[in-house]
Amino acid sequence: MLDIRRKVLVALVPAWGLEKTLDFARKLAAQKPVWGRADTRIATIVLVGEHALCAGPNFDSVLRVKAKDVTDALGFKILEPVPVRLTETYSVLSAAESPFSGLLWLEFLTSPEGQKILDEHGPYEGSVFIPGTVQEQAARGKKLSVVDWNHYSKTQEYEKKIVEAYGFPQAQ
Repeated sequence: MLDIRRKVLVALVPAWGLEKTLDFARKLAAQKPVWGRADTRIATIVLVGEHALCAGPNFDSVLRVKAKDVTDALGFKILEPVPVRLTETYSVLSAAESPFSGLLWLEFLTSPEGQKILDEHGPYEGSVFIPGTVQEQAARGKKLSVVDWNHYSKTQEYEKKIVEAYGFPQAQ
């Protein structure tokens, strides 16, 4: 199964470049995957045996489904390069009534205590860049493909090209 959203493939562009990523998208589409939507739903479909595997769901979504898997049937493999992208972009408005309170909140979120809360109650949403989080432990020692701000601004362009590579029908 593949999610119709292109988020995972977009996150491979920094490590592979656009052309290799588009070639990969074409090869995935050539296998005639079952297209789905929503990581938790797709992981659940695999868990119940409707389909054998899926590629690229969010790590935290898979872990949440796995945590409810009393049969321990759902497995996962983290392949390299590990796609890493911005999912929560917090900021403080320049016109905020108490901007320093906002900055303190952001500082707390990046602290070990804040990351522990995100891991436990997110759940599994601590940063891959903070030592000791679930995501950091899973990605430790692996090559990362990071969608930094330079790539983030090109996300829509990448997504459009990936959709073309998938060969989805286009409205005329």
